Amino acid sequence: MPALHAAETRCPPSPAVRAPLARVKRQAQRLLREEGLLEPVWAFRIHPVGAIRGDVLDLGDTAIRAPALAALFGQVSAVAAAACTIGAQVEARVASLFAARERVSGEHARVLALALDELAGERLFRLSDELHARIARAARSQGWHAGAPESPGDPGVALDAQAAVLALSGISTQSILMNSSGMLWPLKSISFVVALGAAVPDRPLASRCVRCGSRERCSQRR
Repeated sequence: MPALHAAETRCPPSPAVRAPLARVKRQAQRLLREEGLLEPVWAFRIHPVGAIRGDVLDLGDTAIRAPALAALFGQVSAVAAAACTIGAQVEARVASLFAARERVSGEHARVLALALDELAGERLFRLSDELHARIARAARSQGWHAGAPESPGDPGVALDAQAAVLALSGISTQSILMNSSGMLWPLKSISFVVALGAAVPDRPLASRCVRCGSRERCSQRR
């Protein structure tokens, strides 16, 4: 007999829950501001596409396996490689709050840690969106459209492209590092590629949430 799966329903929190959540979020915002926890760094570079062979794009001295971009054969003229981070201070502060047992600014430290981590994620996505907007403006100056950001590990870009995307973006290794599994450090970092071309269809940024496997349980889903 096939397994039955209950549909998940996302219900907005009640007013009794929303008030404490809002208070904790304000405390997290105050920590970000007063302790200067954000260290945003970004970089991108645009590379002409030399050739497309199967799902591999030749970008001069480097090739990346990106089926989502290769599917635009005949439409994509160049690829923007980008990376950004909000730095390591915020995740270090989150870790210290999780380890603490006392209350901080009137809130339980671990509750505040969760709020700070969520807020940091929001700021990273905002920085990523701003970086994509910069790329779109650069593309328009060439008469091109910009597609949606595609990150290594997404269905459209192989995870083994991570090192190449970082190198192509021009981001400093003092800002973002990658381990042997393709994970980025600081943890609050993102790398992505964007297809550029006169015939490339514009894609809404929210499409990344549609493709994400964690979208049903993500509090930051759009």
